[in-house]
Amino acid sequence: MYFRGSTKEKLKKLKQIVPYFPIIGMGLYLILFTVAAILYPGGSDNIPTAQNGYSFFHNFLCDTNNEFSHSGIRNPGQPIAVLAHLVLSFTMMSFFYILPEIFSKQNRNTKLIRLFGVLSMAIFTFMYQEDLHDLIVTLVGVFGSMAFVPIFIELVKFEDKAFKALTYLVFIMSILLFLGFETKIGIYYMPFFQKFAFIVDATLVIWASLIVVRKGENSATLN
Repeated sequence: MYFRGSTKEKLKKLKQIVPYFPIIGMGLYLILFTVAAILYPGGSDNIPTAQNGYSFFHNFLCDTNNEFSHSGIRNPGQPIAVLAHLVLSFTMMSFFYILPEIFSKQNRNTKLIRLFGVLSMAIFTFMYQEDLHDLIVTLVGVFGSMAFVPIFIELVKFEDKAFKALTYLVFIMSILLFLGFETKIGIYYMPFFQKFAFIVDATLVIWASLIVVRKGENSATLN
């Protein structure tokens, strides 16, 4: 009985800690990515010969993962960039794992959110590999969209209109980014748009995590 009780208590504490993972992970990612961007030699799809470092307007986030920059110079920040990408991947996996908890009832839709969301971010983990990048983008787009279908169904009953609006905005921007990458339409402006979309996405991640944290605190108080 002692071991059963001890295990149950540990699982309860773990459940209380997990909602903080996306918040901590997002902060750690931003720190690591900033270091990798500072070390990036320069050059982008828009201006391949540039050698003045990472460009907020012209470089994609994933450019820092490349062994060589677009200008042909070895990228000393690649190991840090890959670590940052892995941190972001696990951050987003933990986000989709806890996301169903924002809804009042757990059902088939919330299970599908967790399944397709975690799966899409598990695939996203391998995007740092240059030879798989394009394929991974497509797969993440497909499975990520499948996760949003049950999200939208559950959001119909969700009371927080501001959170709902932000979720819709994140989805629209994700679709625009995906279509831009696949069709190359407006690709010149995509690096800047990607960063704007990331800021909005990070806001949603932190907001959802805080909702789950508050629910956990309220539940603990009632118990």
